[in-house]
Amino acid sequence: MNNSSVERYSNHLVLKEVGGYGQKLLKESKVLIVGLGGLGCPVLQYTAGSGIGTIGLIDNDDVDISNLHRQTIFKMNDTGKPKVEIAEKFLNSINPEAKTIIYKDRLNKKNAKKIIEDFDFIVDCTDNNSSKLIINDECFNNNKPLIYASVSGFFGQVSTFKSYEKDKNNLPYPSYRCLKIQDTNENNCDHIGVLGPIAGVIGSLQATELIKQIINTDDNLTGKLLIFDGLTNNIRIIKINWDTKNILNGTGR
Repeated sequence: MNNSSVERYSNHLVLKEVGGYGQKLLKESKVLIVGLGGLGCPVLQYTAGSGIGTIGLIDNDDVDISNLHRQTIFKMNDTGKPKVEIAEKFLNSINPEAKTIIYKDRLNKKNAKKIIEDFDFIVDCTDNNSSKLIINDECFNNNKPLIYASVSGFFGQVSTFKSYEKDKNNLPYPSYRCLKIQDTNENNCDHIGVLGPIAGVIGSLQATELIKQIINTDDNLTGKLLIFDGLTNNIRIIKINWDTKNILNGTGR
């Protein structure tokens, strides 16, 4: 590390859980952020600020005025412009040393493998079930850790899926499919609504989980689901398991 990097990341370096080795892991990691909405914006801000070396951004949307109450990297004069282009400029303004790769596209079954295979960690910031299933399955096929989150109304949840690995009991870790989310309705903000700060809270928790996965902390959300209720300020962490009687039961994929 040069002197400017030591100063920049000094508050990371003094943390025993991070230190110089953890900061090196962050710099060497390649992270793909899928979706630049209410979750993707805080994730982008904190991944760039933390010193992650390569950050991929994929989104096919333009900035809309209805985004601005929760997607805090965008401004009024950004409306009508591609999100990935504005996000790239924002990222470079925070950390010009980070390598940025942008895709002005929607992740789909045709392009998912080609894009995902080039990254070490995949962060799912999408707002619909069909995209999440595609991301989940491709992460399984490519042995990529998937840091997942979703948000609506006053509620949100975060988890990490590594269904290509087995736990200490030699059972596969659960995947997103274990949550048994129904395909019938796209649970996005346009249909349900979301309080702006809730997206910020969940996105920040998702960024924290990403960093913990990169630096290999033991206390993480692999196989567990963090549920946040912004109305009551209640946080629960539950185990996602394979019991057929459990509402979260499912097959690994």
